[in-house]
Amino acid sequence: MNMDAKQRHDDLSQRDDTPPEAQLAQISLEPPSEKYLESFFQAMAEFEGEGNPQISETMTREQFPAYVQKLHDQSVGKNLKEGHMPSKEYWIIDAEGYAGRIILGLTFTPDPDRLGNHVGYAVRPSKRRKGYATKALQCLLDEARKLKIYKLMPICDPSNLASRKVIERSGGVLLDRLPNDMALHTGLRFIIDLDA
Repeated sequence: MNMDAKQRHDDLSQRDDTPPEAQLAQISLEPPSEKYLESFFQAMAEFEGEGNPQISETMTREQFPAYVQKLHDQSVGKNLKEGHMPSKEYWIIDAEGYAGRIILGLTFTPDPDRLGNHVGYAVRPSKRRKGYATKALQCLLDEARKLKIYKLMPICDPSNLASRKVIERSGGVLLDRLPNDMALHTGLRFIIDLDA
Protein backbone atom coordinates (compact mmCIF):
# COMPACT_ATOMS: atom_id res chain seq x y z
CA MET A 1 0.00 0.00 0.00
CA ASN A 2 1.45 3.34 -1.02
CA MET A 3 0.36 5.78 1.64
CA ASP A 4 2.78 8.53 0.60
CA ALA A 5 1.11 9.27 -2.73
CA LYS A 6 -2.29 9.73 -1.11
CA GLN A 7 -1.06 12.12 1.50
CA ARG A 8 -0.26 15.04 -0.76
CA HIS A 9 -3.89 15.18 -1.87
CA ASP A 10 -5.32 15.42 1.62
CA ASP A 11 -6.39 18.85 2.83
CA LEU A 12 -6.16 18.09 6.52
CA SER A 13 -6.35 21.51 8.10
CA GLN A 14 -8.50 22.72 10.93
CA ARG A 15 -9.52 26.28 10.09
CA ASP A 16 -12.09 28.88 11.00
CA ASP A 17 -14.88 26.80 9.42
CA THR A 18 -14.25 23.91 11.80
CA PRO A 19 -17.55 22.38 12.89
CA PRO A 20 -18.71 22.75 16.48
CA GLU A 21 -17.08 20.55 19.09
CA ALA A 22 -20.29 18.54 19.29
CA GLN A 23 -19.93 17.54 15.65
CA LEU A 24 -16.24 16.69 15.97
CA ALA A 25 -17.08 14.61 19.04
CA GLN A 26 -19.14 12.33 16.77
CA ILE A 27 -16.06 11.41 14.74
CA SER A 28 -14.57 8.05 15.63
CA LEU A 29 -12.16 5.48 14.24
CA GLU A 30 -13.63 2.06 13.49
CA PRO A 31 -12.33 -1.09 11.82
CA PRO A 32 -13.37 -1.50 8.18
CA SER A 33 -16.90 -2.88 8.01
CA GLU A 34 -19.39 -3.96 5.38
CA LYS A 35 -22.05 -1.83 7.06
CA TYR A 36 -20.47 1.29 5.52
CA LEU A 37 -20.81 0.08 1.93
CA GLU A 38 -23.04 2.94 0.71
CA SER A 39 -21.09 5.83 2.25
CA PHE A 40 -17.80 4.16 1.23
CA PHE A 41 -18.73 4.06 -2.45
CA GLN A 42 -20.08 7.61 -2.27
CA ALA A 43 -16.71 8.73 -0.90
CA MET A 44 -14.82 6.75 -3.54
CA ALA A 45 -16.81 8.58 -6.23
CA GLU A 46 -15.70 11.89 -4.69
CA PHE A 47 -12.04 10.82 -4.75
CA GLU A 48 -12.41 9.64 -8.34
CA GLY A 49 -14.00 12.96 -9.28
CA GLU A 50 -10.93 14.87 -8.14
CA GLY A 51 -8.58 12.50 -9.96
CA ASN A 52 -7.34 10.78 -6.79
CA PRO A 53 -8.82 7.25 -6.87
CA GLN A 54 -8.46 5.26 -3.65
CA ILE A 55 -9.54 1.86 -4.99
CA SER A 56 -9.46 0.03 -8.31
CA GLU A 57 -12.03 1.44 -10.72
CA THR A 58 -13.12 -2.13 -11.44
CA MET A 59 -14.05 -2.95 -7.84
CA THR A 60 -17.76 -3.74 -7.51
CA ARG A 61 -20.13 -3.72 -4.57
CA GLU A 62 -20.14 -7.51 -4.72
CA GLN A 63 -16.38 -7.47 -4.14
CA PHE A 64 -16.67 -5.14 -1.13
CA PRO A 65 -16.80 -7.91 1.53
CA ALA A 66 -13.57 -9.39 0.14
CA TYR A 67 -11.98 -5.93 0.17
CA VAL A 68 -12.93 -5.43 3.82
CA GLN A 69 -11.48 -8.86 4.67
CA LYS A 70 -8.25 -7.97 2.85
CA LEU A 71 -7.85 -4.90 5.07
CA HIS A 72 -8.33 -7.05 8.18
CA ASP A 73 -5.78 -9.55 6.83
CA GLN A 74 -3.22 -6.75 6.40
CA SER A 75 -3.36 -6.00 10.10
CA VAL A 76 -2.17 -9.53 10.96
CA GLY A 77 0.38 -9.73 8.17
CA LYS A 78 -1.66 -12.15 6.06
CA ASN A 79 -1.37 -12.20 2.24
CA LEU A 80 0.91 -9.16 2.12
CA LYS A 81 2.63 -8.18 -1.08
CA GLU A 82 6.38 -8.63 -1.04
CA GLY A 83 8.09 -5.76 0.76
CA HIS A 84 4.90 -4.54 2.46
CA MET A 85 4.58 -4.31 6.22
CA PRO A 86 1.52 -5.18 8.29
CA SER A 87 -0.70 -2.16 8.77
CA LYS A 88 -3.91 -1.44 10.60
CA GLU A 89 -6.47 0.61 8.73
CA TYR A 90 -9.14 2.54 10.58
CA TRP A 91 -12.08 4.20 8.95
CA ILE A 92 -12.97 7.73 9.97
CA ILE A 93 -16.67 7.60 10.77
CA ASP A 94 -19.12 10.43 11.38
CA ALA A 95 -22.92 10.66 11.56
CA GLU A 96 -23.14 10.07 7.79
CA GLY A 97 -20.82 7.06 7.72
CA TYR A 98 -17.46 6.75 5.95
CA ALA A 99 -15.50 10.00 5.99
CA GLY A 100 -12.01 8.72 5.22
CA ARG A 101 -9.27 6.40 6.37
CA ILE A 102 -6.16 6.54 8.49
CA ILE A 103 -3.52 3.82 8.48
CA LEU A 104 -0.85 2.86 11.01
CA GLY A 105 2.15 0.68 10.16
CA LEU A 106 2.56 -1.99 12.84
CA THR A 107 6.12 -3.28 12.53
CA PHE A 108 8.25 -0.19 12.41
CA THR A 109 10.52 1.50 14.90
CA PRO A 110 11.48 4.89 13.41
CA ASP A 111 15.11 5.55 12.57
CA PRO A 112 16.83 8.10 10.34
CA ASP A 113 17.26 5.55 7.52
CA ARG A 114 13.56 4.83 7.22
CA LEU A 115 12.22 5.91 3.81
CA GLY A 116 8.61 4.78 3.82
CA ASN A 117 5.62 6.24 5.57
CA HIS A 118 4.43 5.01 8.96
CA VAL A 119 1.12 6.88 8.93
CA GLY A 120 -1.18 7.43 5.96
CA TYR A 121 -4.53 9.15 5.69
CA ALA A 122 -7.15 10.26 3.21
CA VAL A 123 -10.13 12.46 4.10
CA ARG A 124 -13.19 12.41 1.87
CA PRO A 125 -13.18 15.60 -0.24
CA SER A 126 -16.53 16.86 1.08
CA LYS A 127 -15.28 16.52 4.67
CA ARG A 128 -12.03 18.46 4.35
CA ARG A 129 -11.17 21.72 6.14
CA LYS A 130 -13.46 20.72 8.99
CA GLY A 131 -10.98 19.28 11.49
CA TYR A 132 -11.50 15.64 10.57
CA ALA A 133 -7.84 14.81 10.00
CA THR A 134 -6.71 16.48 13.21
CA LYS A 135 -9.30 14.53 15.19
CA ALA A 136 -8.49 11.29 13.35
CA LEU A 137 -4.76 11.62 13.97
CA GLN A 138 -5.36 12.31 17.66
CA CYS A 139 -7.53 9.19 17.85
CA LEU A 140 -4.86 7.21 15.98
CA LEU A 141 -2.27 8.20 18.56
CA ASP A 142 -4.56 6.75 21.24
CA GLU A 143 -4.76 3.52 19.25
CA ALA A 144 -0.98 3.48 18.83
CA ARG A 145 -0.54 3.69 22.60
CA LYS A 146 -2.86 0.71 23.05
CA LEU A 147 -0.67 -1.22 20.60
CA LYS A 148 2.46 -0.08 22.49
CA ILE A 149 3.71 1.92 19.50
CA TYR A 150 5.21 5.08 20.94
CA LYS A 151 7.06 6.59 17.99
CA LEU A 152 5.49 7.36 14.63
CA MET A 153 6.99 8.82 11.47
CA PRO A 154 4.48 10.61 9.23
CA ILE A 155 5.69 12.11 5.96
CA CYS A 156 4.10 14.97 4.05
CA ASP A 157 4.81 16.75 0.82
CA PRO A 158 6.64 20.04 1.44
CA SER A 159 3.87 21.91 -0.40
CA ASN A 160 1.11 20.40 1.74
CA LEU A 161 1.03 23.01 4.50
CA ALA A 162 -2.33 21.80 5.82
CA SER A 163 -0.99 18.29 6.43
CA ARG A 164 2.14 19.68 8.05
CA LYS A 165 0.03 21.71 10.48
CA VAL A 166 -1.98 18.62 11.44
CA ILE A 167 1.21 16.67 12.13
CA GLU A 168 2.74 19.49 14.17
CA ARG A 169 -0.46 20.01 16.18
CA SER A 170 -0.23 16.34 17.13
CA GLY A 171 3.31 16.68 18.43
CA GLY A 172 5.23 16.02 15.21
CA VAL A 173 8.80 17.34 15.15
CA LEU A 174 10.55 17.78 11.80
CA LEU A 175 13.29 15.18 11.38
CA ASP A 176 14.56 15.99 7.89
CA ARG A 177 13.68 16.43 4.24
CA LEU A 178 14.11 13.53 1.88
CA PRO A 179 16.06 14.13 -1.35
CA ASN A 180 13.97 15.04 -4.38
CA ASP A 181 15.41 12.18 -6.43
CA MET A 182 13.97 9.45 -4.21
CA ALA A 183 10.93 8.20 -6.12
CA LEU A 184 7.73 8.02 -4.06
CA HIS A 185 9.56 9.10 -0.94
CA THR A 186 10.09 12.82 -1.36
CA GLY A 187 8.82 14.88 1.48
CA LEU A 188 9.30 16.05 5.02
CA ARG A 189 9.78 13.38 7.68
CA PHE A 190 8.44 14.01 11.17
CA ILE A 191 8.72 12.09 14.42
CA ILE A 192 5.81 11.95 16.87
CA ASP A 193 7.18 10.71 20.18
CA LEU A 194 4.36 9.65 22.49
CA ASP A 195 6.82 9.18 25.36
CA ALA A 196 7.99 12.79 25.19
